[in-house]
Amino acid sequence: MTSTTRELAMRAVRAHAPELLDLEIVELGHGLDSAAYAVGDLVVRVGKGGSVGREARLLEAVAASVSIPVPMPRFADEDIDVLGYRRIAGQPLLGRSPPAGAARRLGRFLRELHAIDPATVADLIPTEDADPGAWLADLDGPRDLIRALHATRPRPSPHRVVAHADLGAEHILRLDGTLTGIIDWSDAAITDPALDLARLYRDFGQGFLEELLEVYGPLTEAMPRIEFFARCTALEDLAYGRATGRREYVTNAQRSLALLFARHL
Repeated sequence: MTSTTRELAMRAVRAHAPELLDLEIVELGHGLDSAAYAVGDLVVRVGKGGSVGREARLLEAVAASVSIPVPMPRFADEDIDVLGYRRIAGQPLLGRSPPAGAARRLGRFLRELHAIDPATVADLIPTEDADPGAWLADLDGPRDLIRALHATRPRPSPHRVVAHADLGAEHILRLDGTLTGIIDWSDAAITDPALDLARLYRDFGQGFLEELLEVYGPLTEAMPRIEFFARCTALEDLAYGRATGRREYVTNAQRSLALLFARHL
């Protein structure tokens, strides 16, 4: 019988943090690639086919280079694909307004992240093409929006950076008016920097992106790709939210789609 993610999380706690066994295990959330639980101040993330050992080493490398905290591993159990790290205080920004100064702080964070030499982590994360055409292959949604995406498909870029590659509001934490952490690095890759900007544009809008770029630096040539990937990921989140009953994803995606496809609706 296949173990549930909760069972795997408890197995990891038993092996690596037995002093926490008497505490309640609380689900923090789940997505397409992982499920996360809290046991005291420990977060236990159960993957679905990745390499938590490589992810742990990546987090250590990223933490040394960026100005917003990332999870620091306590253990990485590769046998059962479970990563444990001390919980970062804060709540995800999904469904919440970003605090003052968040755009500029994220601009600095991405400038630092994207400045990491890809060669130093090439053995830890994949190199991905981020070909807009490939994104369209399995994308589902209203036919008029899919047609609009096909009509505005940008050319791929050869530019590659170390990227979080899933930097949406759900993976950005805030507490008491400040950003406290960037979580869930399971999709990190050496890829097009537009991917890291696209979800921020999707979730927080044009003004937020413009303020972020004042710190990050100009990316005029990337704007067609940023807009394209923002639209694609909004449709993906809409489908995910409806399939899982996660209303916060549906609500956020519908709001984003109304803005991103305003001239097509």
